[in-house]
Amino acid sequence: MSARHVLVLDEGTTSTRAALFDDRSRVVANSALPLTTTTYPDGRVEQDAVELWETSRSVLSDVVATARDEERDIATLAIAVQRTTTVLWDAQTGQPVAPVVNWQDTRAAARADELSAEWAGKAKTATGLVLGPAHLGLHLDALLARDPALRDLAEQGRLRAGTPETWIIWNLTGGTEGGVFATSTSCAGSTGLYDLRTGRWWSALLDHLDIPGTALPQVLPEDADYGTTRADLIGADIPITGVLGDQQAALYGHGAFQVGAVKCTHGTGSFIDFHVGPDPVDAGEGLDCRIAWTTAGSRAHMLEGGSFVTGSGVDWMVNELGVLPSADRIDSVYSAGKADSGLVSVPALAGFAAPYWDSTARGMVIGFNRGTTAADVVRATVDGTAHTVVDIIETIARNARTNPTVVVVDGGLSRSDALLQSQADLLQIPVVRAADAEYVTARGAAWCAGIACGVWADEEAAVATKSEGREFTPRMSPEERNIRRSAWQDAVSRALGWRSAQLPSTPARGPQD
Repeated sequence: MSARHVLVLDEGTTSTRAALFDDRSRVVANSALPLTTTTYPDGRVEQDAVELWETSRSVLSDVVATARDEERDIATLAIAVQRTTTVLWDAQTGQPVAPVVNWQDTRAAARADELSAEWAGKAKTATGLVLGPAHLGLHLDALLARDPALRDLAEQGRLRAGTPETWIIWNLTGGTEGGVFATSTSCAGSTGLYDLRTGRWWSALLDHLDIPGTALPQVLPEDADYGTTRADLIGADIPITGVLGDQQAALYGHGAFQVGAVKCTHGTGSFIDFHVGPDPVDAGEGLDCRIAWTTAGSRAHMLEGGSFVTGSGVDWMVNELGVLPSADRIDSVYSAGKADSGLVSVPALAGFAAPYWDSTARGMVIGFNRGTTAADVVRATVDGTAHTVVDIIETIARNARTNPTVVVVDGGLSRSDALLQSQADLLQIPVVRAADAEYVTARGAAWCAGIACGVWADEEAAVATKSEGREFTPRMSPEERNIRRSAWQDAVSRALGWRSAQLPSTPARGPQD
């Protein structure tokens, strides 16, 4: 047998991927399948729990078969997962009992506003998070209020709820026949229901929302024992020893183990995370303080801000607007756009998260004239994406009282040179794209699990296997940067607080990037 390997399931928003890493952190096998997302004009964004499980099982089986054919030993399985997406199922039948509520879903926005006066401050103190519609507790509150059958299941103690990894781990380890019902601190800490002070589910809010604690999983460290996969499901009995939220996994995968390290992940949305050390801090200004990870080697917290629409904004330009032929043409079309078009695009297609937290905000493109082209719209939207990142990083810097000197980036959309150059120009600091940027999240989960079972001796040994990436340095003058930032801020002020007429909803189906 060859040197030991780590299998990773990267459960994203738009796809499910499995990757096999060797002990030099190289991907030696992979498999991926798309996921279906259904969006509605009223703010609902849903997925299918059966599809989540079946695609996960399929890609894992593919990579396990490849490893067997190539005589590669698999030491452990790690999981990185989209956070605050809510899956509900019946523990007795093993069947899903509601559509998966995606993290982009805003159905609970009004409820969050209603609770805000009494609970926003309490939530920030207890959980470190801004009280918002993406929280698992508010998803559960909305679903239980609407469906008496779900309430009945909850009262019987049969309802199970969690982020996607809880559903997948439960199925991988046996389901109704003794499946492990557990999550990690990084995932639990992103639900809005986990009390950082006690290290337990936040009983005060659970009681207020009338959510039974029996519905929620056991919370374990990231590098704990999460059971063993069943060979009849994926072709091998593999211990699960690393489970992280996707953004935490990306921070880990950059080797950002020092206080002050900052990363930006460009996926369906863009998420910026700043390592603040072993203890939680007061986030302030619409930011979240989250658990980054809890392992045998270290404990870390991070300040986080996110933009809901970045990669999905590219999908919008391709599939709905038709101004971009395909996602892989983004840089060439950007270059065809005019730098002085005067166009400003605010890509708030699902409202604003940090630092504005306005679910009523909507996307806007302003500055059209007779000379405006489709390429101008693409260029303005890419630059708008970069502006949202700058807004968040500037807010984090004020709260952390530290100005970053470099930002490391990863994720599918980080393949765009145009986006990263715009980001460097508007930040006025270097931006470094990780080597194999699309695998940084999976690599972080692999390192966490691999260190736990001895593939790497420690964090330092794992980081030593990382390749260098490409650096983008600012080209724009500070004067031009200030002019463009001022125009952006003016446009954002016009997009905030927008309320459109509530018309009958019609689902819009299609993949999102």
